Order: sequence, then structure tokens, then C-alpha cells
Amino acid sequence: MPQVVVIVFKSTHDVIKAKSELEKACIAHELIPTPKEISSECGMSLRVEKPLLSRALELFQSTGVRYRDDLL
Repeated sequence: MPQVVVIVFKSTHDVIKAKSELEKACIAHELIPTPKEISSECGMSLRVEKPLLSRALELFQSTGVRYRDDLL
């Protein structure tokens, strides 16, 4: 089973934009409820496989998607 990373976002708008950008870039991901022990800031998060994380984060930075880098 591959290692996965949960990416937490600053707002629902950001997670929806991130999902759209990942789909356009053909980066595999899964929309999940944010685990309460991680954050209560935004109710949705994205899960990506660890090898795809740097690609996803570069995409978010270039498209202005705000995510919680302190929780990675």
C-alpha cells in the first residue's frame, strides 16, 4: 500500500480549486473529510500519494491555492 499525505486547506474554496487543478493535471487524489485531530479549519481535505506531493504543491503554488503547509 503506497504512503499517502493529507493536504489541509485554508477554506472550502481552496480545496475545490485544488481538486479542479489536480484533475486538469491528471494527478491522482481523493477528497476526504478533514480528520478532526488534524484541523477544524476546513471540513474537506485532499489525500495524495506521497510521490505525487511535490508535484501537487508546485501546482497549488502556481495557481494560488492556499493550503496548510504547517500540517504536511
